[in-house]
Amino acid sequence: MNLSARCLLCSAGFIFFAAMSSASYAFPHADSAKSERPDTSRSSAGHLVPPVADAGSIMGEPSYTISDSEITWNDYTYSGQVLQQIPGSFLADMSQPGDPSELYFDGLGSDHVKYTMDGVDLNEPTTSTLNLYQFPMELAHHVEFLDGLRAPIYEYNATGALVNFQTYLYSDSVPFSQVRHVEGPYNYLITDGIFSQNIGFKSNIDLGFEHQTSDGRFVNSVYSGWNIRGTYRYSFDSTDQITATDLYYRTKGGMTGGDLPYNVNITIFDQGLSPVRNQYANLTYWQHHAQVSYSHADPVDSASFFTATAFYDYYNFEYGDVSTPYFFTNVSERYGGNLRGSEMVAFTRLNFGAAAARDVTTYNSGCVIPSRTRFSIYGDDEFDLLNFIRAGVFGRGDLISGKFHPALGASFGLGTDNFSIDAGAVMSSHVPDLSEMYFKTTDFTGNPDLMAESDKLLEVTATAKFGESFDVLVKPYARFIDNPIYFRTKYSGQPVYPSISVVNLNTRDIYGLDATVNLSIWKFGAQGNLNYVYERVDGNGVITLPKYFISGQLYFHDILFTGHLNVKVGVRGKYMSSFMGSEFYPVALVYYPAELNVLGPYGSTDFFLQAKIGDAVVFLTIYNLTGENYVLTPIYPALNNSFAFGINWPFLN
Repeated sequence: MNLSARCLLCSAGFIFFAAMSSASYAFPHADSAKSERPDTSRSSAGHLVPPVADAGSIMGEPSYTISDSEITWNDYTYSGQVLQQIPGSFLADMSQPGDPSELYFDGLGSDHVKYTMDGVDLNEPTTSTLNLYQFPMELAHHVEFLDGLRAPIYEYNATGALVNFQTYLYSDSVPFSQVRHVEGPYNYLITDGIFSQNIGFKSNIDLGFEHQTSDGRFVNSVYSGWNIRGTYRYSFDSTDQITATDLYYRTKGGMTGGDLPYNVNITIFDQGLSPVRNQYANLTYWQHHAQVSYSHADPVDSASFFTATAFYDYYNFEYGDVSTPYFFTNVSERYGGNLRGSEMVAFTRLNFGAAAARDVTTYNSGCVIPSRTRFSIYGDDEFDLLNFIRAGVFGRGDLISGKFHPALGASFGLGTDNFSIDAGAVMSSHVPDLSEMYFKTTDFTGNPDLMAESDKLLEVTATAKFGESFDVLVKPYARFIDNPIYFRTKYSGQPVYPSISVVNLNTRDIYGLDATVNLSIWKFGAQGNLNYVYERVDGNGVITLPKYFISGQLYFHDILFTGHLNVKVGVRGKYMSSFMGSEFYPVALVYYPAELNVLGPYGSTDFFLQAKIGDAVVFLTIYNLTGENYVLTPIYPALNNSFAFGINWPFLN
């Protein structure tokens, strides 16, 4: 289907949605853009009890928050492109839709990062990973981020970071609908639809779907994925509610070359010489998340609340490569419950929680993986002194398969909203995931005797805000890991699968600095981020990640034509020093340190245009303006000069 036909079909779809929505309910309303319809509004629908404000959110103060309006205005194609704006992050991307990417925070990758939906774990039980293409960003009202200082307190094995997708709870006197459509390079299409309807006076139902497809840029890189989701909320009164959420995802994609290691040289950038070994390797996902929560809010103290959640997750992934020949299937489940709350106790804010979960691998074609049960309890006590001194003490205990793993930490800060400095330290554990311990195949050797990592982190955060036009954040940190879990690879010619084993080394030390700057002058703005990471493993320096990674944007933002056109236009870019990168191993769904080539240094620049016309946000992005050749993960070259466009259109019916 050519571009003109697709545009006509897209327009016809929008008109159909608008006509159906307008016919379903007529009601006068003000500006209804998603970013201007907060959950906590208690006046927009007087006859309907509003949702409990903080149900499922992080109890402590997040290190960083991506707001609803930022998500609505973002020209993302999947969640990784939204999350990469978090300070200290680096996105290693295969630049092919659907293929798993690796998002690093302060030097630690996905097996050290926990992703949650309303506080409930999303990481796959066997591998402890999450394909970021699998979470639909339009389901999220906002994103809460905790860095490594407090993340391990709030979630099991979150020594690197915690990312919580706080879902949207709609509440309005008329039905709400939204359509998001994006078209990108290599016939990449994404369509996301949302519908929300109040039922009676105390309940609401949300339904959504998402479909992603791509022809791919190489042989055997076709991709197709479906997401279907729904939420039902019943409010007993202004303080109590029950929420049931179901999230289903299924996709299948080709794996270019079966993800083999290749030397990166000039030929990799020749589109006629794509890194293809065969045309049949494929990777299929099937995931299902269901959870039911009860939430109670304190009518006197709006920051105090209690949430109890029961959850069940089902995961299935299959990898096939007829040219090896190799076929692999893993089926796993997770079920359990957690309790979370926040209360004022003796002039301090106490955040607390407990959880019980069981991870079960019901089938694995590579080995027998035993089930694992874990119990957790945590507390985080925050208090303020003299309005400019703040402190906190926090602790966590995990009982996993009969072994106890503690975590303890403290923080102290001075300053006001304009100038502040905070310091903290935490000692925690990272328990090996089930795939690291038990995979035993011809290509990957597990080690059931792996020990848990012992992690010690020190960090200092300084912030300064000069009016509304300039602010800066600087965060130096040092991390010391004993018994680090590490992947070792041995290559015996190319192109062949490496022999991979996982072991405990002696030490892994990471020293780093995160810095962000925001500047606005009149109608112009600038944002900049700097990540510095220096890593030593058993005393030897490694460069898996760029030692320096710089990203930023320059833009013009104004409201034109007497308020009818809200426009933002600018350029953004990134620069990274040389690095070796990490390669993806599809059998175990893990990234492991590459040992073949030094990549880079690289840089690229994009142009973007975002405009709000009425309730609709339209955007156009031109990637890699100069057509520079670069890679983020061996062996996949990043996008050359190309463009994407789309629309995000919320409306009341």
